[in-house]
Amino acid sequence: MNEQSAKNKIAWEYRAYEFWNTRYGHPQLKAKQIIQNPKERLKNHQHYFENITGKKIANLCGSNERKAVPLF
Repeated sequence: MNEQSAKNKIAWEYRAYEFWNTRYGHPQLKAKQIIQNPKERLKNHQHYFENITGKKIANLCGSNERKAVPLF
């Protein structure tokens, strides 16, 4: 990794866990909410995922897994 990439990585990761906890709450709590209603996390994309049983799904870029996790 070059120097600029290393600096960018540090900047993007700076206090990220703290941010996610502040915004969404503790990961265990958020996981329980997702399990209770996984499609709610998909919001406007719900209609694309009516019948996904047995299908392979790629991670949706840019969502930080907020869309992929409920589909797992």
